[in-house]
Amino acid sequence: MMFVGQIPIPGEPVTLAYLFVTDDPQCMAETFDAEAGENALLVQPSGRIPPLIVTTDRGTGPSLWRRGMTWDEHVRVEYAVDLVPPDPAAEATLDADIARQEAERAGVLLDLPEAVDVHTSALPPCSYVGGKAHLWQSDLQGVPADWRFHFQLDGGEGHGSDAPYALNFGGGTGYGFLSPDLREGRFFWDCV
Repeated sequence: MMFVGQIPIPGEPVTLAYLFVTDDPQCMAETFDAEAGENALLVQPSGRIPPLIVTTDRGTGPSLWRRGMTWDEHVRVEYAVDLVPPDPAAEATLDADIARQEAERAGVLLDLPEAVDVHTSALPPCSYVGGKAHLWQSDLQGVPADWRFHFQLDGGEGHGSDAPYALNFGGGTGYGFLSPDLREGRFFWDCV
């Protein structure tokens, strides 16, 4: 699996969720499924390794990359990310869209106030930590309902030389969830 990154888990003591995703140029791996064993969201220290994950004792391995001058050229990348609050207008758009999605999944048509029109407001963030998941579809791909949403990550397909990284989420978004005791994680992606 390819190391994608580490995301801090709020609270004390300091723990991190380490994300690994199978890098599959043929797109045959079931990385969209949280239970297929093709992704690992590992909590350390004091986390549990899920039974669906097979580990090795390798000290290094493949890591996040972007496309180079050609489609097949992989250029290794490494980023330090600062977590910052979203723009208030973008956050309002995100919250309104999530509320509408949750209502629709519950079978309720939600009328949004005119002050928050998700089609004309600021674009919501595609990648963020905390809050609620902004899902493409309602299925959590095998994640238990009582697990806590931790982060979402834009697929960054790597089209063009200015794309920061390449992850094949089918043009969609990846989602990380943590068990109620914050010792185990699951990751899946979804698209339309």
